[in-house]
Amino acid sequence: MAGSAPMVMIHGMWSRGNCWNRMRAHFEALGHDVLTPTLPGHDIAADDPAPEKLGSYSLDDYTDALEEEINGFDRDAILIGHSMGGLLAQKVASRGLGSKLICLAPAPSAGMFPFLWGPTRTFLGTTLKPGFWKKPHKASWEAARRAVFNGGVPLDEAQRIYEDYVWESGRALFELGFWYLDGDRAAAVNRDRIRIPVLVGVGAEDRITPPTWARAAARRFEGRARYEEFSGYGHWLIGEPAWPTVARRIERFLDTGF
Repeated sequence: MAGSAPMVMIHGMWSRGNCWNRMRAHFEALGHDVLTPTLPGHDIAADDPAPEKLGSYSLDDYTDALEEEINGFDRDAILIGHSMGGLLAQKVASRGLGSKLICLAPAPSAGMFPFLWGPTRTFLGTTLKPGFWKKPHKASWEAARRAVFNGGVPLDEAQRIYEDYVWESGRALFELGFWYLDGDRAAAVNRDRIRIPVLVGVGAEDRITPPTWARAAARRFEGRARYEEFSGYGHWLIGEPAWPTVARRIERFLDTGF
């Protein structure tokens, strides 16, 4: 195993740092110090009203906050991100942080084809609302069950995670899904600046960040990234039933670079 190298686990949309509890406990038991930061505006209770300011947070705001927190923890920590966190982990790594980079079901970066049916269907109800790009939003149970908690996720697991969902930034969603209209290109990643070992993994049945995007992300590292597609699993790679398989693949990558 890769010694006791510190780790930073970055969550995705609608989540908080506690979504990593299983992975965190697993890798702490292997000797790693693990930081699971909660993104700005997400440190609220699940049943709290939507903070208005949250609607305007940018992916760059998230990246700035992560950079500051990681600098206070360990600049050379292993970076692991899930979903939107997988994109944020890449943005953080492009700023010179991290010793290894693991992107699980990463959200798409600017330049990737945005019009895939699974994610379009998932976010359609939100993006049809006037001014969604400056308002907080949260997935419906129906959308989350179909797109996030498919691939064998037990119903009780799905309900427990969904009941812990918090609000998410409309601006961040706009930057991800409508990058071609975003003059700031906040979803862009300069992968030429990322010279650390990279693993990109995705569930073969993922409907919200489909394998098409994960394969595109791995290709854009121009041979510097390992790619793994987890058969039978969907988006929720950090919980039941996928997480033990995913954890073992991360261990192998840390041990061997493959």
